[in-house]
Amino acid sequence: MIHERIMELITSLQRKVFGTLNPVKIVEFFKLGEGQPPALGLRTSEVVDGFYSFLGFTRLTKSVVIQKAVAEGVNKGVFGYTAGSVPSLGPDGRYQLPLDKIRIGPPQVSDDEIDLDSGFLIMPPAIPKPAPGPETPPPSPTPSGPGPGPEPIPPGPVPPAAQTTVELAFRADRTQLFTAWSAIGNLADLAGTVSVTVKAESEKGFDQNKLRNGVIEPLEEADLLKK
Repeated sequence: MIHERIMELITSLQRKVFGTLNPVKIVEFFKLGEGQPPALGLRTSEVVDGFYSFLGFTRLTKSVVIQKAVAEGVNKGVFGYTAGSVPSLGPDGRYQLPLDKIRIGPPQVSDDEIDLDSGFLIMPPAIPKPAPGPETPPPSPTPSGPGPGPEPIPPGPVPPAAQTTVELAFRADRTQLFTAWSAIGNLADLAGTVSVTVKAESEKGFDQNKLRNGVIEPLEEADLLKK
């Protein structure tokens, strides 16, 4: 049971190794779209090597976590995916390969379709443009004279406004907090930062030494509270 206890410690109690990965982290860690010239593509094998080699990268339980993150990134349009030989970059800054060889957005890509050995990620600006379709002939001239006017076009549906604020409130014990902090961490990835307000009540009153040593000082050392 030693292995199980250690995995429980580093994945739940003191999270050092993670079983999920936000696809945006792949873009951030490998600085895709950055640099001069910008990095517009990356082998999936380099992604795997990076997460198991570079200091400071998120530590993962297994490589299938990367496979799931790549599939999620493709489905959400974070980057495109192709497999096989690495395509060459054209003078227009786009990779030279048929558009039907690239997967991005719908239809959905499943995890087992991602090949971490031969796959290649492509940033959206480097995806080739679709071939132009046939030109539409100009409309034929209409005869002069009175005629029925154009039918009024009904207004289309107004798109819903983007959600810009998320507010959550819940009560949790020590065990539930580990799950809650993981979810709050995902929210911080989406927003950049989050504001946290914590309220605790004790009928017996709080031990001031334990409160100071176990709560206040760790938060001050992390620069989350002002000393």
